[in-house]
Formats: sequence, C-alpha cells, structure tokens
Amino acid sequence: MRNLGMNRLVIGLLLMPLACALVPADAREGSIPPGEVSIGGITVGETSAQVRNRLGKPLRESKDSDYLDLHYDFPSVRVSFSEGVVAGLQARSPAGCTPSRLCLGDSVDRMRSLYGAPVVAERESGRYYEYYGEDLYCWLQITAAAGIVKVLTVQCQP
Repeated sequence: MRNLGMNRLVIGLLLMPLACALVPADAREGSIPPGEVSIGGITVGETSAQVRNRLGKPLRESKDSDYLDLHYDFPSVRVSFSEGVVAGLQARSPAGCTPSRLCLGDSVDRMRSLYGAPVVAERESGRYYEYYGEDLYCWLQITAAAGIVKVLTVQCQP
C-alpha cells in the first residue's frame, strides 16, 4: 500500500510538466492573447502608412539611429518603428489604452483583474509588470507607483 502511494506521487511529479503545458495560454501567469499587445488601436507590424491612416498626421516625427529608428508622437500614443514597421508603443495619455481598456492612471488591481497575475521583472531600472502575447516577440510592460499604472508600453525584442 505504501509503495502504491509513492508510485502515484512519482507519476504525478513526472506528469506535472505535461499538465502545465496543457493549460491554455491565457490561464498562464503573465500570458495574454496576442491582440492585447497593442496600445491606442495600433499593433506591432503595422506600417507607417497604416498608422497615419488610422491616427492621422503625427504631432511630431523624429528619427534615430537605434533599433527604433523612427518615432511618431500622437496625443494618446508614441509609435516607434524599426525598418518601416511598428516595433514599440508607449501610451502618452489616459486615452492610450490596451484593447481591454487598461489605461494610464488605472490601478494595479484593475490591471490584474483584466489580465491576471503578471510576470514581475526586477531590473536595474526598476520593477516592471509584464504580460507576454503567445507566439510574439513583443510584450506589454507596465510600470506602477503607489498602485497606479504610470507607464504603459509595448516592448519588442530586436
């Protein structure tokens, strides 16, 4: 009888990675649907022409020599491009929200109610709450202070 219990424990431990892999992506910590990795109605991969068609003429346009080589500033969002396509986004006002309506000024509690538990990344530059879209090289990154969302960005891996 004792061996049967031990065998079940061992089998359970061996099957745990398989069970975790079968959990839907939206149920995993820090995971969100790919469509949520968007701010202000703009998504990664759109061209500058698509962004202008959707948001109009930017208030300001600036060029850089980095990975993100072109930036369009709109009232609600800063759109950054790499090689002609959107590769970064940053909310500029409470109107620059995610598709589920997470906006600057919202509480971290609201963030968690919309997206679940984030991955908490402690870096030299601070603490970030991150949510990863399945099969994307980009993620939603949130900085908060005193329980309030202060910075809302989409970051991409170059």
